[in-house]
Amino acid sequence: MGISTKGGVATLMDRDGPGPRPLPLGAMVALAAALALNWALAAALPSTLFSGLSLLLFVALLLLVGRISAAGLILLLPLVITRGATLVSLFVIEAGAYMPEVNRAGEAGDASASFVAFTALFFLIFALVFARMERWFLAYARSPLLDRLVGWLGWPVVGLCMALGGLAFLHGLQGGFPLLAGVDRFLYRREYSSGLVLILLDNKFLFAAMLGAVAFAPRYQPLLKTAAILTFLGLTGLYFLFGDKFFTILAEVAFFAMPLLLARQGRLAGTMIRLAVPVVALLCAALGATLYIYSGYGRLPLDRTVTLVGERIAGQGELWFVATRDARRMTQWDAHLVDRNLDALGDKSPPASAFANGVETYYFIQRYAPAKLAASFRKNGGWVQLTMGTEAMALVMFGYAGVAAVMAFLGLLVAFAALYLRRAFASGFPLSLFFAVWTFLQVYFSAQQASFWTIAAPGQINRLLLFVTIEIVLLAVNRAQILSYWDRTRAAMFAARRTA
Repeated sequence: MGISTKGGVATLMDRDGPGPRPLPLGAMVALAAALALNWALAAALPSTLFSGLSLLLFVALLLLVGRISAAGLILLLPLVITRGATLVSLFVIEAGAYMPEVNRAGEAGDASASFVAFTALFFLIFALVFARMERWFLAYARSPLLDRLVGWLGWPVVGLCMALGGLAFLHGLQGGFPLLAGVDRFLYRREYSSGLVLILLDNKFLFAAMLGAVAFAPRYQPLLKTAAILTFLGLTGLYFLFGDKFFTILAEVAFFAMPLLLARQGRLAGTMIRLAVPVVALLCAALGATLYIYSGYGRLPLDRTVTLVGERIAGQGELWFVATRDARRMTQWDAHLVDRNLDALGDKSPPASAFANGVETYYFIQRYAPAKLAASFRKNGGWVQLTMGTEAMALVMFGYAGVAAVMAFLGLLVAFAALYLRRAFASGFPLSLFFAVWTFLQVYFSAQQASFWTIAAPGQINRLLLFVTIEIVLLAVNRAQILSYWDRTRAAMFAARRTA
């Protein structure tokens, strides 16, 4: 038996009561069999039919993850978005799309079928660990003292976001916005941006999560909640002006909506239906801005714009496609690549070392990109890279068995990062949210970009240990206050019974 708080009042929390819902073992076995059959048929009889079936199996996987843990599925949304987009990309590739970044034309095969199988392993390990541990991570997340502190910090958090947005807007008015000036967003960040603008752009997911925690928390007044929502919408508009594209905005919206969806996870379907109209409107705006960017800021004809967008869609899954064509081995150990990844960990600047050593997605740039495009990547000095490289890099280094091991490990790692984020949303404490979102994003980048240093570099580990220490102190303070409150309550009840 434990104690928790609800609405700022100390209450009992039965940690020995009902645990996670029973596992849907039958559904898990059925999905595993369907995934294996789909992969085997796609390898034996290449056809886009199996690419389409892979998309349907991905939807079935999400429904299964939601059955195991609705909260886990909500916190997994950023990875759901990118992996869903990769499967759409692989469908296009296996239908014959050209991939200019790797100078390869697509063809039917088992890339989609194998990708969704490894994604299923990743997501199911995540869901099982998250569901089993969620109650323990929520213990003593709040206390009356922390609730009062969180209440005081609402306006300062929204004010900080407003101030950063205002300064970024003024900077854009003075120097021009990339979207309106027709300047590549990466070139703008490298050459023309200011430190404050970079803080805003590089931490958009953090600010979205903090504003969402204010906008959808019952403890705040309607005026503050409205201010948080309007600030989020204003910042999202700024991100458009600074050149951010569709999937970045989609992930930002996901972080903002997480507190609302977590609060209503018991009626998630109805909540999603009510949110459909504003979300679709925001996504249409993101899509419009993306099309405008790919049209050369309005200079290219429609057919050329559509071609460029199609090539960009193909870019999401191109690394896995070429890896499954050129590195089809059950087991492998590329000692040279392993050593180069380890060398980056000890460097003063791991990202720069990864770029110089040709690991992460830079490996595929060096190996596959046409000479002119490869020179452009080198000129950018690591500011620009390809996307979705983790599974592909694991296949090159370790073979299919290694991909399975890496995805299982990442499922475990993402589960603990999401549990930390779950606890931070439950507490609403801005400092905890900052730490939790940062931690989640480091694991997220590792799962997306094959960035081993984001989870294993000494500096990263030291930061995480600092966060854990602070959270342990907060846990001890919350627990001491709640137990003290409960002891006083029991003593008062005992005295009242004796008097009666």
